[in-house]
Amino acid sequence: MPGEKTFPGKPVLVLVGIVAAIRLSFRLRTPPEVLQPSFLASALFLYAPMPRYLRRGVPSWLLVPDAGRSARILLLLTAAGAAVLLLLARLPLPPEISPFHGTVPALSWPLAAHLLFLVAIPEEVFFRGYLFDAFEETGWEPILPTSLLFAAAHVAIAPSPFRALTFFPALLLGWGRRASGNLFVPAAVHFLYDLYPWLIGGAS
Repeated sequence: MPGEKTFPGKPVLVLVGIVAAIRLSFRLRTPPEVLQPSFLASALFLYAPMPRYLRRGVPSWLLVPDAGRSARILLLLTAAGAAVLLLLARLPLPPEISPFHGTVPALSWPLAAHLLFLVAIPEEVFFRGYLFDAFEETGWEPILPTSLLFAAAHVAIAPSPFRALTFFPALLLGWGRRASGNLFVPAAVHFLYDLYPWLIGGAS
């Protein structure tokens, strides 16, 4: 029936397989370098969706129909994220849920490149691209389920209460995808959110 919801089981199983492979790579910790968790995760999140789009052509989220609107949404989400993190920096949070604890390396170009090319872009292609499309095409409003899966994957890969909080920025990233119609906005915002702890004075 038109409009009837179905569960996008195959894409979710793909996510389960990726998480399992990353967990296994933590145990291996051996050459070849491609099996190192960060490289494996980025490759799987980036390339696992490709068969779907090779059959269907260029995805709509690679197009920017309204650059001005996208820029406004990017600025809004950037400011909102900064405001929330500045607030968190001033709250007496327990260490397990605080983004500001421990010593961290200084922000550098290699670290920024890592956060952009091995974290933000691959994760956004998978969650706000592939999974977002899969839920939308099966009759779901995709922001909530993709945000839940985003947080669940983060916790499953490296369990901690702080990583469960990724659900909340994921909601903003999903809204950014919905409002802008493209993946460039959520990818840029994801990258900036990952940089903020270093810029403001700590890291998770």
